Amino acid sequence: MVQGHLMGTDAVSINTVLEYVDKLDIEDQQYLQEIIHRRLLDAKRTAIVSRAKQAKANVRKHTSKSGTAKDLLADLNG
Repeated sequence: MVQGHLMGTDAVSINTVLEYVDKLDIEDQQYLQEIIHRRLLDAKRTAIVSRAKQAKANVRKHTSKSGTAKDLLADLNG
C-alpha cells in the first residue's frame, strides 16, 4: 500500500485521501487538482534544478564525460 504523510507524522493511505476527496463538491475537487498539479510541476522543476547543479559540479570536478551519442554507445558497450 502506498502511503504519504498528511498533517504531521500520521500516515494516511491513498484510499483514505480519495474518500475525503470524494466528499468535496466538484469545484473543490477541481481546485485540489490544480493545487496538486502545481505542486507536482514545482517538484519536477526542483528535481531538474538539482540534477543540473549536480551536472555542473561534475563538470567542474572533471568527473563527467562529453561526446557524441556514438561515443556514449561505444563507452557503454565497452
